[in-house]
Amino acid sequence: MQVEMMKSCVFLLLAALHLPGCTGIPVHNAELQSAASRGLGAALAEVNSVYAARRLYRATRASVSKVIPVGLNTVDLLMKFTIKETECATGSGNDPQACAFRPGFFVPSFSCSARVRVTAPSAQVVSLRCGRDSSSSSSESSEEVGTV
Repeated sequence: MQVEMMKSCVFLLLAALHLPGCTGIPVHNAELQSAASRGLGAALAEVNSVYAARRLYRATRASVSKVIPVGLNTVDLLMKFTIKETECATGSGNDPQACAFRPGFFVPSFSCSARVRVTAPSAQVVSLRCGRDSSSSSSESSEEVGTV
């Protein structure tokens, strides 16, 4: 009888530990969220300094596909994000994420992937690659913008 009760207690404990992950309750990691935000900011700054001709680009969606520990308080984030041209001019000094997207169907958009090294004080782009977004209406959907 005591063995059955012990098994029941262990089962309930394991179920309780797995419950948050099974119910779809998001598990937030504030440090990772902060690192991802700084990483995306660094990647967007690089995109806009290299590729933006007349107007700034802004992220439409972004995700971290992998976190690679590099050293003490240092990680490399492998990120994928999509950018679209905004109404803000390149030399305006505006934050691209605060700019409105340009309206219209033929507004340039690109899919990008980046490796960003994030430490406590900074974020540095290690590599960046952008190409025409597959959902773009352009006939040059496979055109590559470049690699940094």
